[in-house]
Amino acid sequence: MSDEKGPKDVAHYGHEPFVAAEIGEEPPVGARIAKDAVCRDCMTASEEISMRRGFIDPVSAKEAREKEILCTRCGNAVPVGP
Repeated sequence: MSDEKGPKDVAHYGHEPFVAAEIGEEPPVGARIAKDAVCRDCMTASEEISMRRGFIDPVSAKEAREKEILCTRCGNAVPVGP
């Protein structure tokens, strides 16, 4: 195919991802499932997808640091990261 018949300028419709203010800049470290805090290591795949879509309340790294939240499934502190 020659250059004359192909697309000339294809617009790039990308945009910055939306980050909710209550989550902050860091990704969520866990979620509140049925009012119980659960770390991402203990979450099932369907729970993590629900958290990303906004059906489950996420737990931010800042909130986990300040309140020292414990996971109700494994009993450990929700890992905050480096």
